[in-house]
Amino acid sequence: MTQALRTFGRILASHWIALAAWYLGGEALHQVLVQVAGFVGGYTSLGGLLLLPLAVAARLVSYIAMYLTVRSALAHAAHPAGGGAREFLAATLAAILPFSAFYAAWGMLAADQNEFFNIAAGIALAETNYEYGALGDRGGLISVGVLPVAVLVIALALRTLHARYSERLPAWTFVVAAYTELLWTFMLFTLVGQWWADVREWLAGRAVTAWLNDIGDWFAGNIVPVAFVWEGALWLVGLLAAVIVVPAGWLAVAGVIYGTTFDTTPPALRRSRAALTGTTAKLVRVLLRRFEDLWAAVSVIWRGGPLLIGAFVLAYALWQLATQAGTRGLLELIGGHDSSFWSAYLPMILVAVAAVAEPVGVAVVATAYDAVIARPEAGLDTEPSGLDDEADHAVVEIGDGEGERAGRVIRQEEDSEDVVGE
Repeated sequence: MTQALRTFGRILASHWIALAAWYLGGEALHQVLVQVAGFVGGYTSLGGLLLLPLAVAARLVSYIAMYLTVRSALAHAAHPAGGGAREFLAATLAAILPFSAFYAAWGMLAADQNEFFNIAAGIALAETNYEYGALGDRGGLISVGVLPVAVLVIALALRTLHARYSERLPAWTFVVAAYTELLWTFMLFTLVGQWWADVREWLAGRAVTAWLNDIGDWFAGNIVPVAFVWEGALWLVGLLAAVIVVPAGWLAVAGVIYGTTFDTTPPALRRSRAALTGTTAKLVRVLLRRFEDLWAAVSVIWRGGPLLIGAFVLAYALWQLATQAGTRGLLELIGGHDSSFWSAYLPMILVAVAAVAEPVGVAVVATAYDAVIARPEAGLDTEPSGLDDEADHAVVEIGDGEGERAGRVIRQEEDSEDVVGE
């Protein structure tokens, strides 16, 4: 516990200003990109749809930068000698999938899409004199149909081509690979979310759902103890989701960014990777490596042990309570104002509070991660986040062009792990 407190204090003392700057930069760029995507979506939904993932990328990059910034203060996480562009590019590719999943589950993806739609719909309706029939491909309406599926398929196809011919392509095309991976991941979670909403709506209209609701109402009215236990169980599940799932998700994201490894790869993934042949083998290996990185990162949650993870969850909950109390106190200090004042200044007030609070949250998660890695019985280690062939190729050329002492990739093992020499 003493070591964890020292690590936490060292992170804040050395990196608070840098963490706040990265957070503010990411939030500012995120808001700008949402506005730009909404403006474009007012004239063409497809154009807005292609730009909106960049808003997610702004937050992704800012959080990756924040966690990599504090890495030097962690006593047990690996500190790669190369660092710089290689480490950042590797962490970005590795974190796209888990961060997007967490972003969607946390409700931030839906919030971005709603804001995008409101901006785009307002522009489109004004341009068409509020004639709904004249909207056409305007207004930013994202629906489960041909357009989002086509975007997903094309982005995945471009990702496949880049993985296939990356060794022959210049280093700058790595940016295209990162964008296409982000785009198809964004569209995947968008479609899954909308399909799930449609399924819930369909189930809500079924007779069996009404029948089950009637049974629940009967128990509530006639057998109070059963209703009490049921309501208590629902409350407990919601509490556990709020208190445990969110901090555990951040811990897994940090594990992916830091490149968590452990001694046991799931047998199914090992067999699948060994059996791959043919022209699509490279892309599939890259995707499997992503899931292996995610599997290793998720293992941080249960390999930390109940005492350590419980302490982390408690610290995270206290941080959330302190953040909410600080926000409430600041709003009470400002006092009452009309709606126009709050529309103009409330977002800036919330961002200002977050600029102070988010570095503390990152410090809590990074400290917990370092404490888990330090446990010998956890069997965990860290290495530079997994790079695919494309990232290796791009980083080597970037390092040569800038004169950095970047490592030279000697060979690529069959399991896609880099062997780097000076």
